[in-house]
Amino acid sequence: MVSRADRVDDLEAALASTADFVDDPADQGWMTAQAGEQQLFVRVGDFPDEDLWSLWLGDGRWMDFTVAPAGWSLRVPGRRWPAGARPRLPKNEFHD
Repeated sequence: MVSRADRVDDLEAALASTADFVDDPADQGWMTAQAGEQQLFVRVGDFPDEDLWSLWLGDGRWMDFTVAPAGWSLRVPGRRWPAGARPRLPKNEFHD
């Protein structure tokens, strides 16, 4: 479950890590992965109007991308979130 308080403390390490992203069961439109000691949250964009993915860095910052880092496993949109997942919000809006 992503929140505004989440952050990436070491971006270089996160980008160099091996990370298998899965659908965040609590939030529609988000994927999450463990990368070393860090929990990463990626928002799935409305491609082509937005970048395909946006990594939440914290403090109002994002890293937008369409090509994932070499060690990251991200699936193309088209997934389904559980019925109890919180609804997708516009970018920069959070449920907390």
